[in-house]
Amino acid sequence: MTLATLKEGERARLVRVSGDDAVKHHLGALGFVAGTVVRVVGASYGNLILAVHESRIAVNEATAQEIEIEAV
Repeated sequence: MTLATLKEGERARLVRVSGDDAVKHHLGALGFVAGTVVRVVGASYGNLILAVHESRIAVNEATAQEIEIEAV
């Protein structure tokens, strides 16, 4: 299951981030690491707005497809 499948208000635990090394490094610096629980706050202009730790981060659809998750 990927992050792109979540709806507003749903939570999930990150399992793995795939794709380009630069993107993986950038997301890791923002807190997107295995085991982190994220919550979908909303959507805007094709982006998912996520609560990660104490921050709000937007990821586009293509990036959300690269982030594998599991239910919490």
